[in-house]
Amino acid sequence: MPPRPVPQQPRARHAAHGDQQVWPPAPREPVGGSTQPLPAVPAAMPVSPQQGPGTPLPRRQSPDPEPAAHQVSGPEPSPDAPQDPPPGSERAAAPGGRKKRTALIATAAVIVSLVTVGARSYDGYLFYEKTTTKETKETIVPAGQAARVKNIEWRATVTRIEMPDNLQYGPEVAALKVDITKKVLDAGSATKTGLFSDAKLEDRAGRSWVVNVAPETDRPTDRLEVGKEYKILAAAVVPTAVADEVELSFRPSNYRSDTPTADLFKRDTVAKLEDDVDVLRFRRR
Repeated sequence: MPPRPVPQQPRARHAAHGDQQVWPPAPREPVGGSTQPLPAVPAAMPVSPQQGPGTPLPRRQSPDPEPAAHQVSGPEPSPDAPQDPPPGSERAAAPGGRKKRTALIATAAVIVSLVTVGARSYDGYLFYEKTTTKETKETIVPAGQAARVKNIEWRATVTRIEMPDNLQYGPEVAALKVDITKKVLDAGSATKTGLFSDAKLEDRAGRSWVVNVAPETDRPTDRLEVGKEYKILAAAVVPTAVADEVELSFRPSNYRSDTPTADLFKRDTVAKLEDDVDVLRFRRR
């Protein structure tokens, strides 16, 4: 007699949940994966009956197309009315303006540097007394005028400027800018490329303060151009009480660039060189 079959129990049906672990395990999402649904693909644009399979689709128009530009008629300009500059004129003039502004910024930076050096000297000593045994021939230059030494013309002005912000000084100290120009008057003095020595600002009591001269960048070292003014920029720091009375003085150099270096150590050559005996003193008023 065959064995009696064992009745099977019906399996309970469970609702499937997305976050329920099943067996065998479902493959896990890779690290950094996204479970966000992909965006729906928009339906294809309908093709009009006039368009064939190879006809390109029409270009998409912007929601608010810009109106076509058109010229608005207006009254005719008067011949005497000022005309607007042609397009591009401002742009053409811009490089020159930028160069001028760059030069002004560079000059201001040089002045600040010179005043800073002068302030350090001022902190070291209020004034100094210098004695020399050199022969001296002093020339007083009236305010606003030039002095002529060995066919070279010299001019100088002294003006007060604001103390730079990086220098913490009170009202008892003033900063001065010194502008000096040198101009060769004939070809025979064109090789006198040296500047000067003993530059100082002196008050009525005989006290003097050092003048710091900026290195030049546009002055040739071999031969100067006749008739051209070469500018030398300098600055100093002095007590405010004498800022309007101190006067500039210096000793122009007679050095010639065409003198052989080897001859400078020969006694005969040294005897033929011109001594720097002239001292120029420029009045303020």
